[in-house]
Amino acid sequence: MTYKHKLLGVVALSLLPLALSAQSASEAFRLGSATDPTGSARYTALSGAMGAVGSDASSLVRNPAGISLYRGDNRLSLTLGVAQSNTRNSWYGNSTRMEGKWRVPFEEFSYQRGTSRDTRGRLSFVFSIRNGGSFDRSFRAQATPGAGMVHSSLADYAAARTNNARYDYQAQHDADFTLSKLQSTSAFDNPRVPFISILGAGSGWISPDKDPRDPSKELQRYGSTYGSNNAPSYLAHPERLDLEIYERGNILNYDLALGIEATDALHFGIVGTLSSLDYDLTSYYTEGFNNSGRLFLRNQVSVSGFGAGLGLGALYEVAEGLRLGASLYTPTFYSMKSDFISYGEGIYGGKKGNVRTPSSAASSYVLRGPWRFGLSGAYVLGRSGILSVDYEYTTLGNLRITNPPEDRSYDSPADAGYEEDNAQLKGWYRGTHTLRAGAEVMLDPRFALRAGYRFTSSPIKDGMVKDGIAQQEAFVSGPVVHYSLPGTINSFSAGLGYRISPSVSLDVAYVYTHQDVKTFAFPYVNDYGNHFGLTPQQIKDQNVRPVNIDGAESINETRMRHKIAATVSFRF
Repeated sequence: MTYKHKLLGVVALSLLPLALSAQSASEAFRLGSATDPTGSARYTALSGAMGAVGSDASSLVRNPAGISLYRGDNRLSLTLGVAQSNTRNSWYGNSTRMEGKWRVPFEEFSYQRGTSRDTRGRLSFVFSIRNGGSFDRSFRAQATPGAGMVHSSLADYAAARTNNARYDYQAQHDADFTLSKLQSTSAFDNPRVPFISILGAGSGWISPDKDPRDPSKELQRYGSTYGSNNAPSYLAHPERLDLEIYERGNILNYDLALGIEATDALHFGIVGTLSSLDYDLTSYYTEGFNNSGRLFLRNQVSVSGFGAGLGLGALYEVAEGLRLGASLYTPTFYSMKSDFISYGEGIYGGKKGNVRTPSSAASSYVLRGPWRFGLSGAYVLGRSGILSVDYEYTTLGNLRITNPPEDRSYDSPADAGYEEDNAQLKGWYRGTHTLRAGAEVMLDPRFALRAGYRFTSSPIKDGMVKDGIAQQEAFVSGPVVHYSLPGTINSFSAGLGYRISPSVSLDVAYVYTHQDVKTFAFPYVNDYGNHFGLTPQQIKDQNVRPVNIDGAESINETRMRHKIAATVSFRF
């Protein structure tokens, strides 16, 4: 097992507030990676491979230069859909399936106008409101690992986080970490103490370890009330596990785009986008022990944000019917506000404890999204059809958290307090490669058949998980300790279009999306409770290591989504 050596000093001390906050590397990735925008039914049927097809207002999310190919005066389009998201999970051999409710998401509304040619070339204009990404997810996984499976508990994780916070401060603030202080209502006001420590102490998950030479004496370090975390083999471990996660929300984008036909072959485009983000999470985690002990954690999170970004594109017709294009989209800079409430409960040794975080733990921060770079090509077969291919690279490893301008100091970096989160975003996540292919066949001038395929590579770097166990600690958002590592995405789409009259057309599409994900109930972490008083150099010189708190095995999650979209367009 590899382990991450804990940093001490100023950098390490700056990490402690992250234990309190509702933003972290895992939270930033969850919110910043929902960047696959939707569009019209035609766009959906072609799996978004419209960068060099153009004309349709939805093509501006692949290459804004394409809107200059629109021939006509005015067009209004409205797209609605019905969608269902399902999950299938496997945890220690136990299978669970959840079917989400069919929902009716808003997809897109657009107004498009092309103007007559003048001395400056043909101009096209688009205003659109569209769904820029969905967070909808209903998840449940259950497991009964059995007596032969040795793994740690959330209580072990809470104890390790408490020990590590105490270790960071050495003996300077020992009084902050006494059991009585952790169980007091004032503990939530102490920036040195992680929220998960207060929940653990107040609920009875953790308590000071006893001195094996004199059980009447307590050691400085904490351990699980349900067992012991000071040895590789735990005296007690949960035998029943249950994790439920319910996520809701989406990103709503407001686009204003301009397309320019410089010559018959050369086209340019620019789009400005304002984005409104809303996200809500409710999760429940339960552990049961063979001694009738029980541990329970509930989290509720609400995040809202508003941001802006810019896109540029160019298209060139290198030969009759053959178009090639390139596009660049800047990161969206979100001003975010986050709030959460957590509740912990424990039953241990015939006793029962519970504790709740303050009614408001509101905080604000700035989230920088990824860059997107695109290449596209399309071959127009006269009036018979279109073949299209798009490639896109998204820099998910460059997501970044910073403090809001009003909370910054002139003599400190913008990401003060988030240095390690930003380092983890860069160290864990990499850019994704997305390939889209689409085909459209005109059966007659009024009727079209379409199909498409999309592949997106995994954003997770190699070596993060081995045999179902995380190899490095994930920085999570306060008590919201669960997190996911997504894998590749494959989707298949099909659709048809019918021109009802010269001014009215109807398009419909279906898309199926499949993704494998590894979800963890809580992170792997190193417990430094055995090394109070030792410096990092002494630990290195003595060749001693902290205790590994591995966590439970990953949940093998399969996400499946079905969506049907319909677009009505009016030309006038």
